[in-house]
Amino acid sequence: MASRLSANAVLDEGSIAGVGVDGKDDAVLCAIEESAVAYRQARDAWFRQTAALQQAALDRDAAIESERRLAAELQQLQEQIALEKRRTARQQARSRQLAEAIKDLHRSFLEGNIYNLILRACLTITGATRGLYLTAWDDKLRIRAAIDIDGYPKEPPSEFLRALCRRATQTNDTIVCNGPEDQIDLPASERPGEQFQNFLVAPVVLMKHFNGIVLLADKFDGSFNEEDVDVVLGIGKQGAIAVENRRLQDELLRAYFSVVSVLADAVEAKDPYTRGHCEMVARYARRTAERLGLTAAERSIVCFGGLLHDVGKIGISDGILNKPGKLMPEEWELMRSHVRVGRDLLDRVPALHRVADVVLHHHERYDGAGYPDGLGAEQISLASRIICVADAFCAMISKRSYKESMTEDEACMELRRCRGTHFDPTVVDAFLELLKEPEEIDDCPDGCGLPPDFNHPFELQHALEQSLAGNRKKRSETTDR
Repeated sequence: MASRLSANAVLDEGSIAGVGVDGKDDAVLCAIEESAVAYRQARDAWFRQTAALQQAALDRDAAIESERRLAAELQQLQEQIALEKRRTARQQARSRQLAEAIKDLHRSFLEGNIYNLILRACLTITGATRGLYLTAWDDKLRIRAAIDIDGYPKEPPSEFLRALCRRATQTNDTIVCNGPEDQIDLPASERPGEQFQNFLVAPVVLMKHFNGIVLLADKFDGSFNEEDVDVVLGIGKQGAIAVENRRLQDELLRAYFSVVSVLADAVEAKDPYTRGHCEMVARYARRTAERLGLTAAERSIVCFGGLLHDVGKIGISDGILNKPGKLMPEEWELMRSHVRVGRDLLDRVPALHRVADVVLHHHERYDGAGYPDGLGAEQISLASRIICVADAFCAMISKRSYKESMTEDEACMELRRCRGTHFDPTVVDAFLELLKEPEEIDDCPDGCGLPPDFNHPFELQHALEQSLAGNRKKRSETTDR
């Protein structure tokens, strides 16, 4: 038994070596051994391939995950870029609007109510549709400008507005309210016009001093934000610069008015009977132009025309001007030439080109029988027709070297008698109506406003009105949806 086991062990060893017990090669055993080796090699290769495939699958999954993550990051970046582009475009558009509004504000500070201009600029840039500009001096709150809020600026501010302004002045900070939850410490307004969807209240500093409060309400395209606050504060600063520019420009205008007044005084110095006549004509002419609804530029033309309508008399001799009796035909022709002399003098001043033509035709008659060109009715500029009536009235109630003065009632009767022949009926009616009003107390040259061709920028008011109307329309459309 032992010898048999030993033989088997030898056989096993021989099988490993591929050699039989007799020491000779065994082809079968060798083939088996080769197959075993090949199997082991194939098995190892399969294991390696399986591991490689598993690793490849892991790498593939990792790559897919990485690609998904990169795609998500790319999409996020694209969204951020698109958002930044929209934000940049919005900022650029707002910057352009702000630049234009500020530029127009500086060009237009000589026209109208500076508070109204600042308020309109704030509404235009922020997209708000309604607003107020209030000032608080000596604890008195006053509404200086109002847009689309019923009753203001004529009525006194409500308790709701007073509470808002107190908070703004006490904290010296802005108040932004975009919903009911932001109004918990404010009294409810009883005025229907003050039921705001959202609003922004900001203190305004002009010339380094607190000047007032701007209230903007009902923004049509969303809520008020920090950008809106910055815009309001920025416009307030630019408004301060505009106010200072206005003060400096006023000094320049006063100097200009002094020169114009010297021209008028030079005429009156030659004729003691006409002292103060030109200023009186200018005042009546300006008030008549206001009653007829003329624009600021047109009123300026009328007023300067009245102030300088007789400037051509500088070229007329004192003997003719102060002659007590009736003028001879030759003398009358010289007297009538004063309108052309006046036109030629004023035409040399660039800012008074349009006034020169008014002065030329202020002695034309409505029926065409006047001088120097025999114009009639609508051929005569409205400014000249106004000055014709004012000049005639002032001459009738004044004493001259060749006549006594009339009473105002007698002069009014004469205007009515010549209504439609010598004078424009519409102008006469307006003039007679203003005589029923209390007399103004003002300084006429300053009341003339800017010289007519002194670069009046009238476009701002119209542009801001159009922009605000667009904002209101968009808000209405948004509300309807």
